Amino acid sequence: MCGIFAYAGPGNCAEVIINGLKSLEYRGYDSWGIALKTKNNIELKKSVGKVSEATELEAVKAYAGIGHTRWATHGNVSIENSHPHTDSEKRIYVVHNGIIENVAELRKFVSGDRFYSKTDTEIIPKLIARLLNRYSFPAAVKEVVGKLRGNFAFVAIDRDSNYLVAARNGSPIVAALNRNKFYISSDLQSLVPYTDKAFLMNDGEMAIYNLDDSSVEFYNFLDRKEIIKVQENYSVQFGDCRRGDFKHFMLKEIFEQPVRLRQTFEVNVTDFDIRFAQPLGAGIFKDINRIVIIACGTSWHAGLVAEYWLESLVRMPVEVEYASEFRYRSPVLSADTLIIAISQSGETADTIAGIKEAKELGARVLSVCNVPGSTIARISDATVFTQAGPEIGVASTKAFTTQLEMLFLLTLYLAQYRQKISPKDVINYLKNLAEIPEKMERVLGKTEQIIKIMEAHYTVSNALFLGRGVNYPIALEGALKLKEISYIHAEGYPAAEMKHGPIALIDRHMPTVFICIRDQSYEKVLSNIQEVKARNGIVIAVANDNDKRITELADHVIFIPETIVELSPFLTVVPLQMLAYYIADKRGCDIDKPRNLAKSVTVE
Repeated sequence: MCGIFAYAGPGNCAEVIINGLKSLEYRGYDSWGIALKTKNNIELKKSVGKVSEATELEAVKAYAGIGHTRWATHGNVSIENSHPHTDSEKRIYVVHNGIIENVAELRKFVSGDRFYSKTDTEIIPKLIARLLNRYSFPAAVKEVVGKLRGNFAFVAIDRDSNYLVAARNGSPIVAALNRNKFYISSDLQSLVPYTDKAFLMNDGEMAIYNLDDSSVEFYNFLDRKEIIKVQENYSVQFGDCRRGDFKHFMLKEIFEQPVRLRQTFEVNVTDFDIRFAQPLGAGIFKDINRIVIIACGTSWHAGLVAEYWLESLVRMPVEVEYASEFRYRSPVLSADTLIIAISQSGETADTIAGIKEAKELGARVLSVCNVPGSTIARISDATVFTQAGPEIGVASTKAFTTQLEMLFLLTLYLAQYRQKISPKDVINYLKNLAEIPEKMERVLGKTEQIIKIMEAHYTVSNALFLGRGVNYPIALEGALKLKEISYIHAEGYPAAEMKHGPIALIDRHMPTVFICIRDQSYEKVLSNIQEVKARNGIVIAVANDNDKRITELADHVIFIPETIVELSPFLTVVPLQMLAYYIADKRGCDIDKPRNLAKSVTVE
C-alpha cells in the first residue's frame, strides 16, 4: 500500500528517489515525503498531493536518502502524518509500511518525548534515538525491531553515521546493490531502470548498508544472527512499465489481454499438452480430497470462476474464501486439503496470513501469482505464474484474465491427473482456450459501440450487474470495476437473486447490466430481463453474436463471439472492463490511481 524507495550512491540522489516514488504511485497514496542526507544534515520535505510536486528537491546535493508515499492507516491525511518521521533531536528518520500493533505499550520507553503525528510510525525513530547513547545506529535498530509487533517494513537513516538500515517483517521490501549504488524498494518493478538483480528479503531480516565502503550485510533479527544473501535475477521488462500511446495504463492493460493470454498459454502448453513452466512437484495433488481457494478482491472473483470449473470437471468439493476472513474462523483443514492461493502481487497481507495458517494446519498450498520472487511464491509449496507482466493500473484487468487462464489449466491438469476427463477432452478444451485471444480481440474492436452506451449512462449514481453460473462472478467483477474507478455505486448478484431484494431498486434511472449468454440458464435470464423492463428499468446486455431475442428486450446489447460455456468469462468480462473505463474517463476520474485505493494491500 505505502511505497518505500531509498537510494545511496553517486549522482542526483533526489532525482533517483523521486523517480522511484513515481514508479510506486500505482500502489495508491495520499501524501509523500523525502529525507535527503547531505554532508552535514538531513533535508526533509513532506507534502499532501502528488510526488511530481517535489522537483525543487533535485537541487539538494545529497548522497543518500529515503522516500515514501503514504496510504493513510493511522491518522488522517496531513503533512504531520506523512513520512519520513523523526525523533525529537531530528537525528533519525524513518519511512515505514505496515502497522505497529503495540505502539501504546512502546510509548513507555520514550516517556517525555513529544509526538507530532497520529501515526504508529513515529515510535520507531524515537525508540532508535533513545538507544544511541549505548549502541551504534545499526545495533540500535537491531534492538528496536525486536520490540515491534505487527507487520512492517521500514528504512531508517542516521544524520550522524553513514548507514542505511532496512528491516522487514510481514510487509514487502527488496534491496539491490549495483556496484556502489544501493537501492531499497517496496517492489522489484521500481528497480527495473537500475538493475536486474536484487536481494529478496524474508520476514525477520535486516539489510545494513555502509555508505563508506558500499558494502551490505544482512541480519536475522528473529534468530539474532548474521546471514549471507546473494542477489537473484528477476525478469521485468522496462517497456512493460510504460504507458505508450494509451491515455491510461488501465486502457493499455485491457487491450494487452490477448497478448498476455497467448503468452501464458505458450509458456505452459506444448503440443496441446499441459507442461507448467514451473514444475508442481509429484506430491502436490496426491491424495487430496478437498480444495479451498483463498484470495481477495478481483482474485477472489477468479477463484469463484475456478470453483465452477473444478467442481464440474474434477468432481471435487471446492470452497472459495475471502482470505481476510479465512484464518479468523478456525478453518478445518487437514493433509488432504489443497489450498489454492491467488494474488497478483504475491504480497497481499491477508492471503499471506491465510497461507501461513493453512500450512500450520497441515494443508498443502499451491499459489497462482504474477510476480516471481514475491512472498507468496516463496512460502507456497508450489506456484504457477501468470504472464500478465507488470500491471500498473490499480483496477486489475489483464491479471484477472491470466489468472483465469492459469486456473483453467490447473483444472484440466488435475482432472486428467484424477482421470475424470480423457486426454481427447483435454485437447478439445485446450483448442477452445487457444482461440480465446482472437475472439477477445474482436470484443476489443467494439470500442465505438461501448462509448455510445457510456454517453447515455455515465451520469447515473447506481448500477446493478447480474449473471448466472460461471458468469455470476463476472457480474461481481463488472460491478467492482465500475465502483473502483468511476465511484458509481454498483452491486453484482446472481440473476435469480434479483427478486430477493435488488428488484426494489429498479427504476428508469438505474441501468441493469445482464450477462446473458446461451447456456442452461439463458431462458431464465431472459425472464429476469423482462422483469426489469416491466419496471421501466434500463437494460444493458452482454450476449452471444446473432442473438435476436435479446435485441428485442434490451436497450443496449454488446455482442461477443461464441465459445464453450466454461470459457465464456474470458469474453464477457472485457466489455464490462471497457464500459467501466470509458465511464470513469468521461467523469474525469483518476483511473490509474483511484481515490483511497491501493494496488497491493500489504496491511491487514
